[in-house]
Formats: sequence, C-alpha cells, structure tokens
Amino acid sequence: MAENLLKNDHVDFITSGVSISLASWRPGHPPTMSRGMGCKVLDDGRQVGVFILRSQSAALLDCIRTSRRVANVFSLPSTNRTLQLKGADAEVQTFEAADWPVVEAHLSNFMQEVRPLGLPESVVRAVLAFNADDLVTVVYSPNAVFSQTPGPNAGERLGGA
Repeated sequence: MAENLLKNDHVDFITSGVSISLASWRPGHPPTMSRGMGCKVLDDGRQVGVFILRSQSAALLDCIRTSRRVANVFSLPSTNRTLQLKGADAEVQTFEAADWPVVEAHLSNFMQEVRPLGLPESVVRAVLAFNADDLVTVVYSPNAVFSQTPGPNAGERLGGA
C-alpha cells in the first residue's frame, strides 16, 4: 500500500481554486503537459485523480501510458504558493460522471481566485471551455511532495523520505 504523503493542508490546497498542470515524459521524447480541470483525492490521500482533456493531451496520455510517471503542479495565482507531486504508477481512467461536481467546483473556485487579478471572466471561460465527454482521469500515488513556491525553500521536499 502506498504511503500517504499528503497532509490535510496539502489536500485542502490542491482541491481549491489552484491552477493545475500535469506533465510526463518518456525516453526519446520531450516532456509534455496539459492543464488540469480539477482533481480529487482518493484512498485517504494515498492517490490523486486529475481531470484532463483528451483532445488537448494526446502526447501526455501516450507518455503516461508508456512511463507511468507524472509530475503534477498546483499553484495559487494570488500568492504563487505552489506544490509539486510526483508519481510513478499513473494510469489513465475513464472519467466518471459522479466526478462532474468536482470539476464544476474547481472551475468555479479558480474563477473566484483569478477574477481579482484582473482576468476578464470571458477570457478565463474561453480558455477553460470544454465538452464533458472530453475528460479523462489520470490517477496516481504521490511518491514525493515538494514546495515549489518561489523563494528560499523552493524545491524543498515535504514529508516522507
């Protein structure tokens, strides 16, 4: 069973109105990434599921299926607080309709986060527009957690070995 590296404040943070990026790579190919449309925490924090768009993520999904490795960044635009999670057992799963409220809540929270920064809602909605049937879920067990907030502690490993 995977070790639970996510503390309660990490869970609260990654499931808030953060910007989410999911990346992977495979030998002989450049790294690739996509925007996350929300995430869920599973198995008491031992796993994370990130929702991404299949149509914008073909190379990423191919890398995940090949290497199973991911780097997942969560950043709060208003403060630049950033966490990076890494995993080595990622798998692509079908998006479950029961997760739709999680995606909707994430998008709403993100909108509330960036609105005070002067980003017009119409622009944010255009960038984040998608069809629900385009979503897939990438599930992985975090095996490392890092603070990536700019400053003297950027890159510091949090918890675990």
